[in-house]
Amino acid sequence: METKKKTLKISFSTPKGGVGKSTMTALLSSVLHYRLGFNVLVMDCDFPQHSLANMRERDLKTIMQNDYHKRAAMKLYQSINKKAYPIISCKPEDALSKALEYVNQSAIEPDITFF
Repeated sequence: METKKKTLKISFSTPKGGVGKSTMTALLSSVLHYRLGFNVLVMDCDFPQHSLANMRERDLKTIMQNDYHKRAAMKLYQSINKKAYPIISCKPEDALSKALEYVNQSAIEPDITFF
């Protein structure tokens, strides 16, 4: 009998701003993906700021403007044989359907999805 792997879903939530929800998500998803080898998906439900997606864009821009950072990023991705984990911006009420849509179109099913 074949068992289907279930994706672990993790969410940090509170109506209060500035308590570290995005920071905790970024740190945990990075450690789990880059250090421990899990396939991670991040749904950025921080509408309308989308701070995680914006942080990724800023980081990418910084990396692309600096040869040292470009080489370091290339070395990291080659050493772990993985790309950066996906970050998908969405509204909270659309998060589950958007995550499922992504999983259905992706060749790699996430082990862990952060909301």
